[in-house]
Amino acid sequence: MAADVDKLTDGEKKCLQLIRQIQEMHRQGVGIAEISRRTGKDVGTVKKYREGNPLILCCRGRKGKSILDPYRGIIIEKLESKVHQAEIIRYIMENGYTGTKTNAQIYIRKLCKECSLSASKYRSGGNSKGSKRTGSGKSMDEDYITRAGIFNHIWMGIELTAKHKDYLWDKYRILYEISACVTEFRKIFTDKKMTLLYLFIERYQRSSIKEIASFAKGLQKDIDAVENAVASDKSNGFVEGTNSRLKMVKRTMYGRCGRHLLSAKLMYKQVDYT
Repeated sequence: MAADVDKLTDGEKKCLQLIRQIQEMHRQGVGIAEISRRTGKDVGTVKKYREGNPLILCCRGRKGKSILDPYRGIIIEKLESKVHQAEIIRYIMENGYTGTKTNAQIYIRKLCKECSLSASKYRSGGNSKGSKRTGSGKSMDEDYITRAGIFNHIWMGIELTAKHKDYLWDKYRILYEISACVTEFRKIFTDKKMTLLYLFIERYQRSSIKEIASFAKGLQKDIDAVENAVASDKSNGFVEGTNSRLKMVKRTMYGRCGRHLLSAKLMYKQVDYT
């Protein structure tokens, strides 16, 4: 922070001192009119400076090539702290930046090259662990987050990093409903309560996610079998697995043998070894 202050002009340093004085009085509960009287500044100036980042506020009047120039010091500080590009853009937008995200991304890339820094950004693809990779000759590090990694977290309970989860759940609001749906569906079978099943079907039939709505309607159509699955621990998984193996053998032998050899491979015949 001290390095950012050293980059300011004399006028900006005086403005910074004034802003900090106004904000300190505001935190102490001093009214706007009283702050105006003590500092000799008009009420509009006091209102403008009473909240916000002082380093950004004192540079807003600076004439430069970009509207992002006042945020230069803040951006560099966050890049050095390995803050992700999306979080930097969100921060400067919360602190008065009114431009586009694309313009901010371009500015950050230029700043990275100028100051020999690297910025991290999120990207789909890569491996399921969300590992960081750096492109050759690039100033951007990329965090790869795959659909498989998201699936493993929601369905299998494999942990994501807090930073990854915050980013994903903030950008893709649909994940809240998907995660809740999976949790509630699991609870039906762990608690073995029919009321939970009926509530699940009623709620998710009206889901805005068409795949979930279709799944809930399918449960309703086959409600007798679903009720049995909830109430009983018995399963036909063994029979279904055997059927699958038999069908696989039949397909792989198609056109390669006659009926007798196929029967020998598929039909069980007891052998007497005595």
